Amino acid sequence: MKIICTQENLNKGLNLVSNIANKNSNLLILNNVLLRADKDGLILITTDLEVGIKAFVRSKIEDPGAFTVDAKLLNNFIGLLPKENIELFLQDNDLSIKNKNQQTTIKGLEAEDFPLIPEIEKENELIISSSDLKKSLGQVITAASTDSSRIEINAVNFCFKKDQLILAATDSYRLAEKIIKITNGQEANLIIPLKTLQELLKILNEEEEQKVKVYFKENQILFTFNSVELVSRVIDGKYPDYSQIIPESFATSAKCDLNKLVPAIKAVALFCKQGINDIRLSFDEHTQEIIVATASSNTGKSVARVSAKVDGNNNEVVFNYRYLLDGLNHIKTSDVILQINNNSSPGLLKPTDSQNYIYLVMPIRQ
Repeated sequence: MKIICTQENLNKGLNLVSNIANKNSNLLILNNVLLRADKDGLILITTDLEVGIKAFVRSKIEDPGAFTVDAKLLNNFIGLLPKENIELFLQDNDLSIKNKNQQTTIKGLEAEDFPLIPEIEKENELIISSSDLKKSLGQVITAASTDSSRIEINAVNFCFKKDQLILAATDSYRLAEKIIKITNGQEANLIIPLKTLQELLKILNEEEEQKVKVYFKENQILFTFNSVELVSRVIDGKYPDYSQIIPESFATSAKCDLNKLVPAIKAVALFCKQGINDIRLSFDEHTQEIIVATASSNTGKSVARVSAKVDGNNNEVVFNYRYLLDGLNHIKTSDVILQINNNSSPGLLKPTDSQNYIYLVMPIRQ
């Protein structure tokens, strides 16, 4: 195996694939990156047996072949080299790396021992804007459960329809749903592991407008964009029917400035009961205010008033302020709409400019 490429191209490829390596102590080869040189160029591959990432690196292949070395070590080393051409070749069953003024040898393992990445036929493709997908995943992923023993909700539900994709995530305390436009849609409902989507977010580029192509079969999903492919298992199960908990109407609705509400909540929350994180929101239709308050026997009490356009009944609800802020931080408009019924049913947050994103928060019952 002999490869010639630029430091910039190799460094970029290694940065894309190295995240999921170096996390397995039982199977050492999973800590490695597979370098596969063939007629199409250099392909870098890593996997943890649930997620696999391939990155194609533009290079000159003088002698095809394959080898694996520690992904973190190679990534760190290449990142420190000057921006010039690099030669990679096998020498005495080790990987040698040579540039103008330096030659280094890294020990590794044979490519034959590296796990195979599942191949998915690229048929019936779905196309999504990379910036839309990255922003939308960022809006819902915070609501997904981090409890790996609850695999159906330690995930995001992808509901594919003809011209839209509905993303939903919940941890039983809050729910986020986002609708984005797609093309060439086909009906499907897939539960994608949280870990997979965390890796996808790391490598999606929000600044460069690209098209992400999505392919899937019964138990696998493939995302391809630019020169990268990410393949993952799909969770075998049924996602909770969350539509049942979304209220059809609300007794009280308020519209207020996000840049005034968020600082008020953060300041008041400094005085909430530790471990409970409770703050009370009172909606006053007469004064047209949202009153944010909390009290603790250990720290004291705090009350803040935020101007709002309040419609409906005077009302109040107690939320976990962390859950509330998670939702508010993903509202992309200057104003936010908050809707509640009482202190025993969920409250809803949404932006003012569209109905494509909602964030539901369960109250803390007193």
